[in-house]
Amino acid sequence: MKKLVKFTFLSIFMGLFISHVDALSVSKNNLTIEKGGNDKIELYANSEKEITRVEFTLIYMSNDVPANYVVDSGLSDSNPNGIKHNVSLGEAKSGKILLGTVNINVKSNPEGRGGSINIHSAKGYTEDGEEVSLNSQSINVTIGTPVNNQEEEKKEEPKEEKKDEEKKEIDKNLLDKIESKLVKIELKKDVFEYKVVIDEDIKELDLKAIPKDEKTKVEISTQKIDEIKDNKIIITASNEDIKQEYVINLSLKKEIEVTVDKSEFKESGSYKGKWIIASIVLIVILMIGLVLTRKK
Repeated sequence: MKKLVKFTFLSIFMGLFISHVDALSVSKNNLTIEKGGNDKIELYANSEKEITRVEFTLIYMSNDVPANYVVDSGLSDSNPNGIKHNVSLGEAKSGKILLGTVNINVKSNPEGRGGSINIHSAKGYTEDGEEVSLNSQSINVTIGTPVNNQEEEKKEEPKEEKKDEEKKEIDKNLLDKIESKLVKIELKKDVFEYKVVIDEDIKELDLKAIPKDEKTKVEISTQKIDEIKDNKIIITASNEDIKQEYVINLSLKKEIEVTVDKSEFKESGSYKGKWIIASIVLIVILMIGLVLTRKK
């Protein structure tokens, strides 16, 4: 019993003589903000004594995560654009006092993975000018994607990869068409060699290759008939990933030569002569028959 009384008395004695620690506080010390995102953290001053003014310094440690202090409505800040702030409360207040918010932004293309915001050198002042020291605060920011968004991105990734694969298959043919006023070339899927027939009087072709993508580069070998090698025109289409060659084979249109078989002609002539002789003999016989008939 004596020990219990002694312990209770000691506790009361310590409570009377040990002063409460006044401090700054924030609504959150650790948070994750996605790239290009932002968040707001509430800043408080905790003081047992009634204070009318609070001073503190706010700095951010990384350019990837800039931050600034915005004073709460009803209060005023004599240095709103600086790092050292002097906040007037308007009237004496004690307890947990809302000073305003710390606005935190994350750059769209950060170089690091996070940053921190430090609030230090904090002091409160009573109406009599008494100084009250306030402990410092630190806000740690991790750059990333919130858990819910990460799960959604993971689900969507396979679809994007599949779309890329399909696109590669569809875009295998780099040319959209080959234009010409002299010949006709109709491009077909996965076919890279074609044959055209040209007139003998053509001295140069006018092939014009039209790519599907403006980033695709197109080169055409000479189209002058006298300079073409192996009767082939080569069209080369290339981009960052693929290089294709289209081969256009040329052939000359020749006039049809008519050949006469002389032996057949001779034979047909001999038949004709025989029919003439037979006709003459038949006529002679008929005439002789008529003459004989009249004499009778």
